[in-house]
Amino acid sequence: MKVVVCEKDNLIGGGSALAHGGLWAACNHVMQAKGIPDTREAGLEYMRFVAGHAADDELMLAYVDSAPNALRYFENLGVKQRIITGFSDHYYPVAPGSTANGRSLEPFPVSLNVLGKWGEKIRDSQIDPHRVSVSEFIAWGGIVNRKNRDFEMVAEREKNNVRTCGAALVIYLLKGLLDRGIEPLLETAGLELIRADGKVVGARTSTGLEIRARRGVVLATGGWEGDEELCRSFEGLPDWHSPFPRAISGDGYRLATGIGAASALTRDNLAVMVGMPVPPRSGNGEPEFRLVQIFECQCPHTIIVNADGERFSDESYFQDTIAALRQYDVWGRRHKNLPCFMLFDSQYVENFGFCGAEVGETPPGWVSRANTLTALAQKLEIAESGLAAAVERFNSFAREGIDRDFHRGEKKWTQAKRDQIRGGGPNHALGTLEKPPFFGVRLYPAAFVPSGGVRTNTNGQVIDAQGRPIPNLFAIGNTAAHLEYGVGYQAGYSLTAAMTFGYRCVRFLTANQ
Repeated sequence: MKVVVCEKDNLIGGGSALAHGGLWAACNHVMQAKGIPDTREAGLEYMRFVAGHAADDELMLAYVDSAPNALRYFENLGVKQRIITGFSDHYYPVAPGSTANGRSLEPFPVSLNVLGKWGEKIRDSQIDPHRVSVSEFIAWGGIVNRKNRDFEMVAEREKNNVRTCGAALVIYLLKGLLDRGIEPLLETAGLELIRADGKVVGARTSTGLEIRARRGVVLATGGWEGDEELCRSFEGLPDWHSPFPRAISGDGYRLATGIGAASALTRDNLAVMVGMPVPPRSGNGEPEFRLVQIFECQCPHTIIVNADGERFSDESYFQDTIAALRQYDVWGRRHKNLPCFMLFDSQYVENFGFCGAEVGETPPGWVSRANTLTALAQKLEIAESGLAAAVERFNSFAREGIDRDFHRGEKKWTQAKRDQIRGGGPNHALGTLEKPPFFGVRLYPAAFVPSGGVRTNTNGQVIDAQGRPIPNLFAIGNTAAHLEYGVGYQAGYSLTAAMTFGYRCVRFLTANQ
C-alpha cells in the first residue's frame, strides 16, 4: 500500500514523546524468551480486574490476543524492547492474575543520529529530558531521586544525542517509516473527510492538499484534551488542563463525529491526576504540564490540600486522588476538593529537584513562597486554620511513620526503592513540613488518557450511531475510546493499544480490500 502520514504539529511525537514509553502485554515475546511464566488467562483476569466491569469484552480480548503479536511485529521492524526491571503490575499482588515482573516493556535507548536531519524534529520534555530509562531510574531510587543518578552516563548520552522512554519509542517508529521511504508531512492538519458512494475516500488538509485514499483513512490525532468545549462536556471537572502539546486538540474526534461517528464515554476514568502547567524556558516555547503525582508527590515533605486546607487522599497514588476530586458538595455547590494545591518545604528542596531542577535549586518565581504557613495560605487563598491543623496532623503521621488518614506509603505500586528516598522517619513516603521557607502551587486535573472518544470495533473501524462501521474510516490511539481496558489504568496500556489496534487495522485492510 502507498501511505501518506500527515502531522499537524511542527514536531513529531505528541504526548507519546513526553511519556515514559511503557508497553504492557501478557505473554509478550520478551518475557517468553527469558523464560518468565505467564498465561493468557492470567493476563485476561488481571485486565478484567483493572477494567472494573466497564470494558467492552470483544475489544479486551482483541487486546490480550493481539498485543503480543503486535509488539513482536514492531520489534521485527526495528522497535527494540526490553523488560522494565523491578516494575510490577500496578495492582500486584492484590489483583487476580497480576505479576511481579515481565509484562511491562520499554524501548532501548537510541540516538537521534539514526534519523539524520529528522532528529531535530523529535519532541522532548523541557522539564525532564528523556536521558534515563524507566529501568534505570527505578534502580536509582525512583524518577525524582536525582542524587543517585549516574551523571557520567547521562552526560555521555547527552553528548551522543541518546533518548529514552517515549522519545526513544517515537525515534524507532519514525526510523521504520523513513526506512520505507515515507516522510511525514509536518504542519499539515486534517480539516475535512471526503466521502463518495457512502465511503470515506480521502481528506482535505490545512495546507490545501486533497489526498485521495484508495483503502482507508486512519485517524490517530490523540484525544480531546486540548479542546476546552469537549473537555467541559465529557470530563466533568472544573479547571481542566491538557497534559499534552497544544496540537492535540480533538481533531480526529471532530472529523469522525462530523460524519456520523458514535461516541463512547468511560465514567469514573482513573487515568486522571493533578498537575501544573510549567512556563516555557524560552520565550517562544509552549507550557508543559507536570503530573506531580508521579514526580514530586512520590517524595516526602509534600502534601496536597483543598481550599479548606484539608488533605483528601494519598498524594502519592493518583487513583486515590481522582476519586476524591469527583466529590461534590451539594450545599456548597462546588467540587469539594477543587481547587487544590501542592505544598512543600525547604527539606524537600534540599533533597530533591523540584520540577526537573537540580537538588537544592531554589524553585522558580512562579511558585508561591513564604516564611510561614499562614502567609503561604494567604497567598494561595487557602483557609489558614484548616491548613495549620492539617499540617500539624500530617507532621505527627510523618514522625510516627503511619498515615492514619490515607495510608500514604503503604501501597506496593509506590514503594519501589523507598529505602533510597529518605523522609526522615520510618515511612519514606512521609516527611514533615516544618522548615521555612514554605512553597506552594495550584494544581489542576488532567487526563493522560481521555475519558472517551470515537467508538471503534476490534479492527479499528469507526462505528456510527446505528452500530455500523463507517466504510474506510478507522481510529486508533486516544482518538478511539479505550473500551478495551475500562475505568482502570496500567502503565503501558495506552501506547500498546495504539500499536495493537493500528496493527489490527492494517491487517484488516490488507486482508479485506
